[in-house]
Amino acid sequence: MKIETTRGKRATSTPNRRAEFSFSSGPLYADKDEIVAKGIILTINAIEYQEKAGFEDSDRWAVTVSPGDGRPDEVITLQSNDKRDAELAAAAAHVEDHGPIRNVRLFKSGKAYYFRNALETETS
Repeated sequence: MKIETTRGKRATSTPNRRAEFSFSSGPLYADKDEIVAKGIILTINAIEYQEKAGFEDSDRWAVTVSPGDGRPDEVITLQSNDKRDAELAAAAAHVEDHGPIRNVRLFKSGKAYYFRNALETETS
């Protein structure tokens, strides 16, 4: 005659108590080339200057956008430079004071990416 022990019951309940791990819990980073190629309209929700957070400890901008194609919010990172710093600092102040900036497109000039109002990029 076999006697059932509590040991078997404990073993089956252990997996239910374990926390699951997910590699996708951080922010989604945008594929800039895809956004440019598809001409996706963006809404800029937040702009953050990040010191030493870029490639080889360079400064960068992290721009949180809502793509107009229905995907979840993504982060677009751009290297810091004098022109971009002035432009994105002004845009960050605008977002802080007035809320999201709508109808924006990302475009590429040479190897650099820039934001423009969607109507500006359609006529140029």
